[in-house]
Amino acid sequence: MSTKQKLPWRIIGLLLVLLVTAGLVAAQQPSPSPSPSQSPERTVAPDAPVDSGEDAGDYTVISSVEFGYRGSSVSGDHNKYQSDLNYRTGPRLFDSSFLLRSREGNGALFETLLVNSTGWGADPQGNLRATVEQPEWYRFDATYRRFKYFRFLNTFANPNWVFSPAQFSVPPKPETGEHGHDTRISLGDFDVTLFPKNERIRLNFGYSPERYSGPAFINYHVGGNEFQMLQNINSQANDFRVGADGKLGPVNFSFLQGFRRFRDDTNINLGVTPGINLNPTAASLTSFQREEPARGSVNYTRLSLQSLIAKKLDVTGRIIYSKSEQNFTFLESFTGRNWNPRITGFPTTPPNATPNILNLGQYNLSGNSERPNWLGDLGLTLFATDKFRLSNTIKVETFEINGMALFSDFFSLSRGTRTDTITISNRNVVTGIDYRRIQNTIEGDYDFNRRYSVHLGYRYGTRRVTESISGFNLGTNAPTAIPPESITEENTTHVVIGGFKARPTEELTIYFDAEHGSADNVFTRIGNYDFTNIRAKTRYKPTSNVTFNMALIAKNNANPSEISGVSLQDFGVSIKSRIFTSSLDWAATSKVSINTGYNFHWINSKAIVDYFFNSVQHPFGNSLYYMRNHFFFVESVARIAPRTTLFTAYRINKDTGQGTRVADPTGLPGTLIASYPMSFQSPEARLAIKLHHRLDWNVGYQFYNYNESTIVGPRPQNYHAHLPYTSLRFYFGRRE
Repeated sequence: MSTKQKLPWRIIGLLLVLLVTAGLVAAQQPSPSPSPSQSPERTVAPDAPVDSGEDAGDYTVISSVEFGYRGSSVSGDHNKYQSDLNYRTGPRLFDSSFLLRSREGNGALFETLLVNSTGWGADPQGNLRATVEQPEWYRFDATYRRFKYFRFLNTFANPNWVFSPAQFSVPPKPETGEHGHDTRISLGDFDVTLFPKNERIRLNFGYSPERYSGPAFINYHVGGNEFQMLQNINSQANDFRVGADGKLGPVNFSFLQGFRRFRDDTNINLGVTPGINLNPTAASLTSFQREEPARGSVNYTRLSLQSLIAKKLDVTGRIIYSKSEQNFTFLESFTGRNWNPRITGFPTTPPNATPNILNLGQYNLSGNSERPNWLGDLGLTLFATDKFRLSNTIKVETFEINGMALFSDFFSLSRGTRTDTITISNRNVVTGIDYRRIQNTIEGDYDFNRRYSVHLGYRYGTRRVTESISGFNLGTNAPTAIPPESITEENTTHVVIGGFKARPTEELTIYFDAEHGSADNVFTRIGNYDFTNIRAKTRYKPTSNVTFNMALIAKNNANPSEISGVSLQDFGVSIKSRIFTSSLDWAATSKVSINTGYNFHWINSKAIVDYFFNSVQHPFGNSLYYMRNHFFFVESVARIAPRTTLFTAYRINKDTGQGTRVADPTGLPGTLIASYPMSFQSPEARLAIKLHHRLDWNVGYQFYNYNESTIVGPRPQNYHAHLPYTSLRFYFGRRE
């Protein structure tokens, strides 16, 4: 949806704050401005003081809190802006920190207390972290994060519904697709360590809650029409941990036992709901309810051991066992008009009958699954000489996935005076997967001297997968029996690893490593990946004020090529990726520094697919994807006055996508092309003024300019966003 928002009254509130803070500037004596910290507006942190902290009895306090106001004026596509950024107008707590530190170890309950927060208020995400420590007895770490997830795009789940011009012809919607989210996520991690400095034994206890809720839209094709449905997402999980770390003689050990419990109560409850096709003869819902309660658990155990034998042989072993279980139920009940049941065995509509009335349709699906998993690895590293190291790591993983489900449904359909019903019950299916993988990697490292070193290695893997199924095919309204089946596949993989590090001069450092071989994929495409990965990086520092970095990552991935000697080229996928990054850091003077760089991300993807276009099948069509993304940035920090610092930045992303290439979906074999050509610019400026040793003032402005190509979606989702902001940071414990 393209709209234009005029300057809101909320911006007037920002201007008032600017006037008040400007008055403060005139009334205060300026002081040196600090360098910027990292945050969405990257507010300014204080200069390192000569003597920090204020007395508070047996403790000293160092603290700061920064709060302010952000304005916003957005024109264009607000859904796309919120999906990308979601910064809103209003007051916000930019960040805060509070450090309470005991003087000379005199703290009774704790030695240090540290609390940090950032992003609360009008931000889409916020973070709070706290640490309390008495080193001889305990350490407590807590983290809480919350996210506002908004996603409504017209480029996702927004097809062109053309089944028949007389029955179902609906063009893509220009505003948004059929899927969307406006949800909230909160995560926490709370950990306690007893005796944190004790080398013999340290006890660990932890708790991590997760909560996810909010509205979301999905689509559902049923009864001969397409429906967009609002679902209420509601899921949560709780993770409890207990463990110990320590040392027994020459052996270091780590033990962890975890218990995870999760539940999902997502549901849909609708009244009268028209379909995407608004033709009065098309199917519509008069009621719809869906409940999908799920309950599950994961219990896991991890034990790690490490020891250095005779200062020559490092031995590290680890074993992990986990078992996950889940019980689920799917309950669906709906009524409607003009209904097409499409159920095998259901009586057909008599000629000239009145429209179908769905009196009641029901699905009832319940089941359970479990997944026991073992993972063990053993690593040996031999320090043969001061220059040569040889290591070998063997990893073994096995797991099973066993599940069953029970299916029932009921339909009652009326046409005039005639009513037909059909009931299917007690249709079950039992499935199983048995997976085993063994992998061994051997590597050698040799240092010629402190400037040159090389490494070379080889990785071998073998895998066996057995899949079984028996019962009924539950993928239809009238499940039919399927013969019991069990299939076992085995394959092997080989990879060569190598690289070097060189420092030909004190100013220049070069890194290079490469992998070439094959890798397996657990569930999809039983054939191996054939891949070649190359990474190169260099760092050049000609002077103490200039640093230049450059890196290249190249990946070629083809999957699969053959299975047991049978060519699968007709269903293969080939992906090539190139990533180039570069940056330049220059401290021009003691008052001016500049950071700039250029990155380029290039992707070519080709897949052979079987697709239909205008009811014509293209069994060996080409599906192509292109990315040609250029990213440039430049940032500068300048101390323009003894107490004033100016930060400026300009960033631009530009993806040219498929360029002049044109899709040919009707050709033989047919070609589909996908890309996302767009540009995204973001200039920014921020002024920081030190008013007093207890007070800083920041004022800034950031602009976002997003533009899509006309080939993206039903219409470009372009927007412009102006985000002025101002803030005050108060200090305790900062001294001149």
